[in-house]
Amino acid sequence: LTPAPTQATAATIGETAPAPTDTQAPVTTPVATQPPAATDAPLPPTPVPPTPEPTKDPWPPELAAPGNSKMGIHVLFNDDPRIMEFVRRVKPRVVKAVDNHGWLADVKQVSPQTITIGRYSNVPNRDILDGKDPSQYPNPADFARDFINLYLAEYLANPGVDYWEGWNEFPPNTPDQWKWYTAFEAERACQMQALGLKAAVGGFSAGKPEYSDIEYFLPAIEAIQRCGGILTLHEYSAPVMQYGVDGGIPNAIHVEGAGALTLRYRYWYEGYLKPRGLVVPLVISEAGVDRGTNDCPLNDGGTGWYSCIKDWESMDQFRGMPAWQVYLSQLSWYDSELRKDDYVLGFTVFTAGTSNNPDWRTFDINDMLIPMAVYMAGQ
Repeated sequence: LTPAPTQATAATIGETAPAPTDTQAPVTTPVATQPPAATDAPLPPTPVPPTPEPTKDPWPPELAAPGNSKMGIHVLFNDDPRIMEFVRRVKPRVVKAVDNHGWLADVKQVSPQTITIGRYSNVPNRDILDGKDPSQYPNPADFARDFINLYLAEYLANPGVDYWEGWNEFPPNTPDQWKWYTAFEAERACQMQALGLKAAVGGFSAGKPEYSDIEYFLPAIEAIQRCGGILTLHEYSAPVMQYGVDGGIPNAIHVEGAGALTLRYRYWYEGYLKPRGLVVPLVISEAGVDRGTNDCPLNDGGTGWYSCIKDWESMDQFRGMPAWQVYLSQLSWYDSELRKDDYVLGFTVFTAGTSNNPDWRTFDINDMLIPMAVYMAGQ
């Protein structure tokens, strides 16, 4: 384990850790492994550490509109009244829901300015390209039409959703697969616009894609700009969210303040999108601590932030701090970084609402919602 960066030392709610100090980027950086997909392939059952003791802080006063914070929440199931109370109190800039979308109408009612994103986990045909010669790939426009039609009734029945994601963390592996996926996502964005809907395009996992592969996806970025969509990416790291920042990635230009895992999006924008006039809106639609990207050796099982608590307890900068406060210090650092980039609409912390899916219990943030709200109200 490489020692955790010391800049994640915020000790109290509302205190934001300073930005990382710039260091010279090495020529190469080990590429992180892909974190587990949110719901497409459930993990095998794992031991679940005890829930960190919830903070006793009260809710902050209700904000009239979203504040300066770009922090939002990812929700698997609206299983706790604190989820909607969080929305009502601090009007987060972004909320994402998976499979259960009806409650997003309530989100829009209490916080009309909140951007809402929806996704379905049971998406078929993710293996549509596997083992096939590129000449056998389906026509991207036809496939996009069929994909939209599969969910169109649900899309229309859930007007509380602003943007709809497609495949979650789809991994093109060859230039031909990249070209096909790019054409599919471009078609999906523009066909959805023609139906009065909006698409969230991309959905790549933490540490993906490789720098040179971004160029393949530029036609989809152009479609976002042309057809009113947004780009979504996922960013995780471990044992702290700062791990990998200013480390460089293979074959990339040096981008100050970019990271191999978190803040990786800056390579997209500085290396490819800004020079081409393609600065499209971005949402980090999953974010947090995930030891699927870099291990927490002292873990008690699972892959979420709970599984890194013992590692945090062993770090001098976190000694004596409750786990929720350590995690909040990392989230507030990440928030402070994203606020430097106007094109970032917000990020959603993975995840609230795990009661129906215990495989994700070690990521659960229900008990973090009040501390997060107190921090956001102070911004």
